[in-house]
Amino acid sequence: MPSQRLIIQDPSCDCVALREQVRSLEAKIASLERGVGPRVDQTDNLDPISTGGIPPAHDIGQHLHQRAGYCPNAARILRPTFPRRDTSEYPQSGLLGSPWHLWGSSIGAGADGAAATAPDTSSMSQLWEDGNELVDIFFARRWPQLPVLHRDTFMRQDFAPLSQGLPGRDLSPFLVNIVFAIAAIEKNSRFHAGSGTAIRGCYFQAAANDIGAVLAADDLDCIQCLLLLVMYGINEPQSVNLWFTIGLALRLAISLDMHRQEVVVGQNVLQVEMRKRLWWCVYVMDRSISMALNRPLGIQDSDVTTPLPEAIRDDLLDPTISSPVLPLPHAIIPDTRDVSAFIHTVKLRRLNTNVYNTFHAAGKTGLEATEMLESIRLEHYIQLTDWLANAPRYLTPSSMFQTPEWFQIAYHHAIITLYRPSHAFPTTTLDAVRLCADASISLLACYSTLHAKNKLSYSFVALNSLFMAAVTMLHSLRTSRVLRQDLGRTAVERNVGLATSLLRDISSGRAVGDYSARIIERLGGAVLSSFDGVSGMADEEVDTEFLTWFGLKSQQQEVAQPGQPTPSTDIAWNDLLTSGFDMSGMGWTDLLV
Repeated sequence: MPSQRLIIQDPSCDCVALREQVRSLEAKIASLERGVGPRVDQTDNLDPISTGGIPPAHDIGQHLHQRAGYCPNAARILRPTFPRRDTSEYPQSGLLGSPWHLWGSSIGAGADGAAATAPDTSSMSQLWEDGNELVDIFFARRWPQLPVLHRDTFMRQDFAPLSQGLPGRDLSPFLVNIVFAIAAIEKNSRFHAGSGTAIRGCYFQAAANDIGAVLAADDLDCIQCLLLLVMYGINEPQSVNLWFTIGLALRLAISLDMHRQEVVVGQNVLQVEMRKRLWWCVYVMDRSISMALNRPLGIQDSDVTTPLPEAIRDDLLDPTISSPVLPLPHAIIPDTRDVSAFIHTVKLRRLNTNVYNTFHAAGKTGLEATEMLESIRLEHYIQLTDWLANAPRYLTPSSMFQTPEWFQIAYHHAIITLYRPSHAFPTTTLDAVRLCADASISLLACYSTLHAKNKLSYSFVALNSLFMAAVTMLHSLRTSRVLRQDLGRTAVERNVGLATSLLRDISSGRAVGDYSARIIERLGGAVLSSFDGVSGMADEEVDTEFLTWFGLKSQQQEVAQPGQPTPSTDIAWNDLLTSGFDMSGMGWTDLLV
């Protein structure tokens, strides 16, 4: 009789439980495959970990469309914000503002990011080792700009389960990867583009693989995810179609009536504050992107009744209570973990909205109400100055968006927008020229200070702000002989050099930064030549180019007589316009007499 071996099972073995867990995970994967689409093949270059390849930004949408034909919006979200435009398809390039000409040109379109390189898979294996640091970076540096997430909820529902090898929520992989991607930009891209390009690209593409789940999620969760995509796209606009993505988020928010105060009644404090934060995040980004792209705003201020969120920390949003624990009235210095900076930014965007609607909307043409417009400009100037005076002061700001320099940059940019040539006010006065020049030079100085403190990160908004400040400064100097004499050639050369060096430094090797700097050098040379009485470029070419960057070229061409070039603003008696001539009732063509 053969001997029998008795096998005694280890009582510590959890085989049954592990098998159950495996079956549960397999069922979940099957469910996700049915709802999201086919799994990524081992050779699909959208899987950064398996292949080590990063497809170009403009190819991501195409690959995703091939994988996810069920959801065309997913592919459209991942298109470049500034595609190359065929002049035969879009002849009216004069309608576009500076971002379109910088990023959408044959030079700048595909050069927004540094050249993609194969990721270091050993670095990717440290994903969870670096995870806590990246989360801290995100909430310290970028969350104050847009408080999209509630930290405790994110950590409990998304980060903690994935870090422990558990599945988490359906959206957890997307949320964690996109947070890591945004934080990797902050960690590695401050003037060191090459060091973090691959790793942030890996995180972003890992998040992009789950974009179908984002669009299938509940509305509030979908809005959160779309806003995080916009946050990433602000730094990498050729990876995310910013205009389309923020438009989706805005339409979803309006469909939930998040713009109405009545919606937040009867909810706990966490629900109320997060709905308010999400709405105002959508509002802020809609304003920023629409104004930068010279496109209509998504909603009128008169339709918005939702109150601003309270300036409190996330850990004070207790879902078990109905009213928040507000900071003490005598707490003059805000906490870096609250949303004071964000609330103040919202107030600025509302002021920006009034300026945009009054002066820069496409339908605002002509000079029929010059005196009234001057009065409105003065009122806006007072409001902006009051906004700066009441900006929160942080003792030790953790984010660029909490620094005094950032509030000053936002203020000076608003002054430039208020007083530079616009659809409603295409001509200029000596006072407006001086204000534009002073604001532009001050903005450059503030960016230089942030650069010296290593607190300045690249984004298309920052680079465009720098570029437009330099263009406005040079336009003001070209317009006014008196201003040129007051400032002097040496100061002009110094400011042009500062602008070009900042454009190159902030762009961290991106071609769009060098492209912008070369434009400023060329326009600066034309202005400097006027000190010697020699024109380096034809007057009409210089002035037409300035109007192009302001998005006013097409308007001036409509007003000018057929066959007549855009008039030079550097006319001998330009400095007398304010006091020497009565501008009421005069049109642009009257200046040509």
